[in-house]
Amino acid sequence: MKRGLYILLLLLSACSVGKKQPEWTLQQPFDNGYYSAVVKIPKKAPNYKELARNEAIREISTQISVQIDSDIALKETEANGIPSSELISSIRSSSNNKIRDLQLVGTYETKNDYWAYYRLSKSEYYAWRKNQCEQATAQALNLLNEFDLSQTNLTSGISALLKGLELIVDYTDMDLTTSYRNKQINLYNELFFRLNHLTEKVKINYAEKEIDLTAKQRERKSITVFVNYQQEIPVNNFPVCFNFLSGKGEIVAEGLTDENGKAELIINRITSFSTPQFIEAKPDKDFWLVGIENPIVKTMFGNLQFLPATLKLNVNRPKAFVQYSFNNTSGTDYRNILLKKLQDLDLEISTNQNESDYTFEVNIITRNSEFLPLLKQYSAVADAYIELIDSRTGKSIYNTNLTGIKSVAVTTDAAKGKNELDAVNELCDKVMFMLVQQYIMY
Repeated sequence: MKRGLYILLLLLSACSVGKKQPEWTLQQPFDNGYYSAVVKIPKKAPNYKELARNEAIREISTQISVQIDSDIALKETEANGIPSSELISSIRSSSNNKIRDLQLVGTYETKNDYWAYYRLSKSEYYAWRKNQCEQATAQALNLLNEFDLSQTNLTSGISALLKGLELIVDYTDMDLTTSYRNKQINLYNELFFRLNHLTEKVKINYAEKEIDLTAKQRERKSITVFVNYQQEIPVNNFPVCFNFLSGKGEIVAEGLTDENGKAELIINRITSFSTPQFIEAKPDKDFWLVGIENPIVKTMFGNLQFLPATLKLNVNRPKAFVQYSFNNTSGTDYRNILLKKLQDLDLEISTNQNESDYTFEVNIITRNSEFLPLLKQYSAVADAYIELIDSRTGKSIYNTNLTGIKSVAVTTDAAKGKNELDAVNELCDKVMFMLVQQYIMY
């Protein structure tokens, strides 16, 4: 029994060693009805059989790409601004599921190597693609019609147009002639034509060309934007985005039009003193881009250059008026120290309270001076009062005081004069910066 088993093993071994190497390992087989690939993988590689199949898929994909390249109408793709190499890559990617359905014709192994012969039927492949193309064409025609019927509802119309392109773009190497509204059209060209001409037909305009604003103010300003299609048709639910072309500020960067085609640019605050500044309004392409999966269509739409609307901002500094008194009478030139401090804090000085944004009411009161025998000088003590007022409403914003400000000089008048100067400097050093930063430039 053992002897018989031993003889059987010897016979099997001899058969294996003596197996003739297939002709297809020596010369690439050719059959006009098939795409084929013969691959050789070292057996020491992990998962070498899977590697062989993947390599065969890659080779057959390359053969199909060459065929597609010869089928694509280059005049169309160049006119549409799409490199044929990108189209081929997209088509090949869309065909991967079918390409993976390869037929394993044969294998051959040696001690060190593994050979595999795969092929894909051209007739089956093209029948499959034709069927896929017909299904895509039927859906894309409906989407083209949906776009053509959309006017005020252009937002969903554009989504339909992009979806139609996604369905059909991977079949641009095939005949896309079809019937639409009793006319023969190339479906891809019609979809692309409508997409490309959106930039001419979608118009965005500001209700105002320029406005005046005060920097660093927390004042909400709303400017209307109109979106129209084909000049006079208002577009509702249309996404608009806003951004600074120059300058800085806090704005609401996105908006949607209402049923009258109106959206609002909301400016909460201008943070830069530069002037003029400009804010651009244009279609928010990201609204649609996030929903596009096909990279070719994403590039097409991303490259569209809509004409933006531009708003000019004439930016002013906050205007301050200083109402100053010393001992309840009109103050001296020390008032100019307060003005200089406010200018240093980026405020514009107004000589007319009615034209100002803020009023600083400053009153300095000195008490009776007394003689200091040891110093042989006179002393004076002052209290400084300051109130910040909204000039437009007359409403008090903040008030405070500094008391017990002491000064000395050789005469009574000199002590009072120095006391006024010291009080003004105390206000500048301890109060003015706080008032401006916390209540004006916040």
